[in-house]
Amino acid sequence: MADLHSIVAYLDQRLDTRGVPEPYATNGLQVEASTQVGKVGFAVDACLQTFEALRDCQLVIVHHGLFWPKISRITGVMARTVAHLMQAGTSLYASHLPLDVHAELGNNAQMIARLGWQQGALFAPVGYLAETSQSLAQIHESVQEQIGPARLLDFGPTQVSRVAVSSGQASVGMVDQAVAAGAQVLLTGEAGHPIYHAALQAGLSIVLAGHYQTEVWGVQALMPELEREFGVETRFVEFPTGF
Repeated sequence: MADLHSIVAYLDQRLDTRGVPEPYATNGLQVEASTQVGKVGFAVDACLQTFEALRDCQLVIVHHGLFWPKISRITGVMARTVAHLMQAGTSLYASHLPLDVHAELGNNAQMIARLGWQQGALFAPVGYLAETSQSLAQIHESVQEQIGPARLLDFGPTQVSRVAVSSGQASVGMVDQAVAAGAQVLLTGEAGHPIYHAALQAGLSIVLAGHYQTEVWGVQALMPELEREFGVETRFVEFPTGF
């Protein structure tokens, strides 16, 4: 068994949990229910479905936590969820933007590595630019093979040398940022209606690979590290949302 607070301290330091600006979520240990850990569960989303599947784990690590960014009351669904964690003796650790932007373990860095691209500078504000030499069709095919089903908005050049990669949900502002950074393609998870015409007018192709599917990689990358550092068992549960 490993000490919960030793694991938390390791994660806080490894992911720079306190150093990454986070306007949306509360990162770090969110629920303390067990101080000794033998099994660690991993998932994208903190939800009852996840916690029921990982009931035998003393710690669950997720990308999307429970508190956005703070909580004023625990009632209804939130009360039932927290009660389940406490009754099962399952602590909860969440890492949102720190696990997007991490240069090695992050969702974006992991996707770039899987796709065989060369990781470049930071991109807007938690993604990375990536260098490649492929056709747009090859990029789309590679994303579908390595990441998952993806929609292509074919608005840019046929040949691609630079891709802006940002997991989760893209904003319209990212279109101008990608073009200014010299990218011909933006690889992201999902986007709202306004991004269509913004990208079309900018001549930027967009690959939409799914919010969920672009954010499984960071938590999975943590698993062998915790096994090695703390001798714990790890398990990832897959609950795709379709978004």
